[in-house]
Amino acid sequence: MTVLDRGATPGAPAETGVRDSGLAVAAGPAAQPRPGVLLDRDGTIIVDHGYVGSIDRVEFIDGSAAAIAAFNRAGIPVAVVTNQAGVARGRYGIQDVSLVHKFIAARLADHGAHVDMFAFCPYHPDGVVEAFARSSEDRKPRPGMARAAAEALNLDLSASWVIGDRPEDIGLAEAIGAEAAYLGPGGFDRPGVHSFPSLAAAAPFILERIAA
Repeated sequence: MTVLDRGATPGAPAETGVRDSGLAVAAGPAAQPRPGVLLDRDGTIIVDHGYVGSIDRVEFIDGSAAAIAAFNRAGIPVAVVTNQAGVARGRYGIQDVSLVHKFIAARLADHGAHVDMFAFCPYHPDGVVEAFARSSEDRKPRPGMARAAAEALNLDLSASWVIGDRPEDIGLAEAIGAEAAYLGPGGFDRPGVHSFPSLAAAAPFILERIAA
């Protein structure tokens, strides 16, 4: 199950669809697939405080909102793809994740930025909540969430970028044939992976590469 939170316009109430239910998420008129940006959430957009399941724990990383606004101005679709094992571990519920995403969307709007889709995977094989205690094709580095975003936003995954601070994000990029940007100190020692200290630092490089 990939849970998709998608607002039609920045700041609008999000629609929620569960892909396994067969509920379709419209991608708009047929057009040539386009490159997009698939962002991790914690450690990329907001500080990773560990199991961020309430809005009082949301702290934006400096420059992340401005970086997303730059992607928006360039007409590049932005999706958040995040593993949320806290649901399976009983730390918080699906509705809590959706409330955090609505809060993030509202704060981004204050900076003239928006995310076109939030997708999250609530499963983990070591979970204690029976309904979510299993493996999933949607849990990064598996490609389920990226493919859901590609279907909904008409993305060419091979021309897109996955950006995050964990090995699972690099693995996702490899699984879908996308470019990979690793965020964090020390970089990521793997051929073809571009390393940056933050999303703000990565954005100009990625914008240049997509435009080339």
